[in-house]
Amino acid sequence: MTVVADPEFDSGRFDNPDGAQEQTPRQAAAAIFSSRLSELIAESVVSTEDGSTRGLTLYSLAQHLELAYPDVPVSQSGLYRLIHGDAIPRLDLIIALARVFDVPPEYFVTAEKTR
Repeated sequence: MTVVADPEFDSGRFDNPDGAQEQTPRQAAAAIFSSRLSELIAESVVSTEDGSTRGLTLYSLAQHLELAYPDVPVSQSGLYRLIHGDAIPRLDLIIALARVFDVPPEYFVTAEKTR
């Protein structure tokens, strides 16, 4: 495996011998986390004040995290970046999300599903 280094732009990707590009460890971690969090959010429903249910939104998740774990800074836009693979979560946020969704923290960082 060789690292591709372009003096004008270093993407941090690796070339396979066959010329295909692999994700960097950071990109792979972001992709796994993004996929897992997206699945959990899509599967979740919340009760409203009138007794009906609706899908979980990033806004309501951010609010819940803020109330339940005030020492773990998170925002709706921060969750958006995590879901789209544009950011890597901090360990404290992984633990808080694992508690909220009742999954082991490893669920967010391993390729195998451990639910």
